[in-house]
Amino acid sequence: MSKEQFFTETIQKVMQREFDPQETLQWLKLHQLNFMSWGVTNMLQHQNRSLFLKVNGFVHSGWVMITLAWNDTYTVRLLDEEFDFIKENTQVYCDQLCDTVDFLVESNSEYYS
Repeated sequence: MSKEQFFTETIQKVMQREFDPQETLQWLKLHQLNFMSWGVTNMLQHQNRSLFLKVNGFVHSGWVMITLAWNDTYTVRLLDEEFDFIKENTQVYCDQLCDTVDFLVESNSEYYS
């Protein structure tokens, strides 16, 4: 199986419903300084059912995948350069989306001990 087939099959399993990636980007850019600190170099969307951000943050460098669940909450997943899953946060409401991504990409648990 090629990497492209693996990627498509893996991503297809976790996508749930369609959403407007531009609207989701608006939520992410609510705190412009946070968004800029992630070092986003690439943005992709797949079938209006997932949004990918290529980031270069303090804690995470790789991909952030955002999907929308059937219950209207987002799921934020961290992926490495090869699109393998690292971490997942579920049940993220739209007004929590920017803070959640910021915590995963920029923060470290050492800050909060």
